[in-house]
Amino acid sequence: MRKGECGFSLIELMIVVAIIGILVAIALPQYQNYQIRSKVTEALSVTEGVKRALEVYYVEHGRWPVSNIDVGYPATPGDFETTYLRALKVVSLDAEPCGIFAVRFKKELGALSKKWLWMRPTVPTDGGPIGWDCGVDAFSTGKTGPLVPKECRQAKLNHC
Repeated sequence: MRKGECGFSLIELMIVVAIIGILVAIALPQYQNYQIRSKVTEALSVTEGVKRALEVYYVEHGRWPVSNIDVGYPATPGDFETTYLRALKVVSLDAEPCGIFAVRFKKELGALSKKWLWMRPTVPTDGGPIGWDCGVDAFSTGKTGPLVPKECRQAKLNHC
């Protein structure tokens, strides 16, 4: 090269573009998963109010509510809507209600779109605080596994 010539060759520029492409191909899916996880966390914060409403009902009546109406939520599950949740329903799987409720995710949540997240209470026998288990309906470790918190990576709910 002559002394006045400087700059990058075409091959050097192609290598840089290829490296940037590889980095984007790796980083973009991770960033999208991060966004979905943050939306799921925000959606789960809404369930705290639902849990408290069910707990209050249980303490006041000595039994779990049978429907949404019992705890002051809309009768039709689809009438309950937040930023990332599109439905709420109080569920009874066995003959007697046991405090289970489920919320349905909106389509903005990718692989969790239109899936139900259920919450099941655990009443301790020693009078301690009520605990809550959670899981995602149709859970699969492949697509939805990394998108929900660890405590919600349980199998499908099938009993109280």
